[in-house]
Amino acid sequence: MFYMFYMFLQYLVSSLKQDAIILSVRRKKAPLAMLEFILNQAMNVEKIQHADPEISVYVVDNFLANPEVLLEYAKNKAYFGNVGDDSTAYPGIRDRLPSSYEQAMSKVIELVYGFRNPLVHRCMISLTTLQPTQLSAAQKMPHVDAFNDDQYAAVHYLCGEPHGGTAIYRYRPRNLVKIRHDDRGVMDEMIEDVRRHPADHSGYLSGDTRLYKQELVIKARLNRLVLYPSNLLHCALLSSPDSLDSDVSKGRLSVASFFRLEQKPHQLLS
Repeated sequence: MFYMFYMFLQYLVSSLKQDAIILSVRRKKAPLAMLEFILNQAMNVEKIQHADPEISVYVVDNFLANPEVLLEYAKNKAYFGNVGDDSTAYPGIRDRLPSSYEQAMSKVIELVYGFRNPLVHRCMISLTTLQPTQLSAAQKMPHVDAFNDDQYAAVHYLCGEPHGGTAIYRYRPRNLVKIRHDDRGVMDEMIEDVRRHPADHSGYLSGDTRLYKQELVIKARLNRLVLYPSNLLHCALLSSPDSLDSDVSKGRLSVASFFRLEQKPHQLLS
């Protein structure tokens, strides 16, 4: 009798273990298929001309041959967390893109800048969502992403012209379009100036004010990539209420990328 009871317990334990294994397997998510982002061989690269040589901007139209893959990823696979989860002042929600997109960015940066070897830091798919009343003073003015001359940024638009674009600004009191390390204290000055002029800076910046002169505007266009130095004063232009919609299909969807340029070893030796 004891032996039969023991065998029954063994069978029960074995069955429970098998059920647990099956349940565990069912709960595991299938790995995501490797995303491939293909450069468009018919892309158009243009350097935007400006009277001030400090303002250096490139525009690449028709960047990817398959932008629909990125749009599909944004709609069905991207995890948009809370505002501020990316540890930046970006007024919206973001998720980091896989390395395959970083590789595509690396290739196009090589094509645009030629002799330099890009080190892509990260690429963030982004949706602007904060209402004007929710913005801090720093979010109501142009900003820089870094202070070094070898650091750059890019915006890849996954939305159209109704969502505005990107603008480059000059800080009038100091006549600056770039904020370098030696000028980094100017950022605090700019924030205080914005607080002193609430009527001019009540929300997203969209044009000239007594503090800022709009030097250049690059309009949003689906599959357009805009590249510029990270220390160039810039901000997003929002021209539609839909630009604050958290719905990927309606909102101001873009990818923000950050990279550094270094000379290739063979050029350093030449």
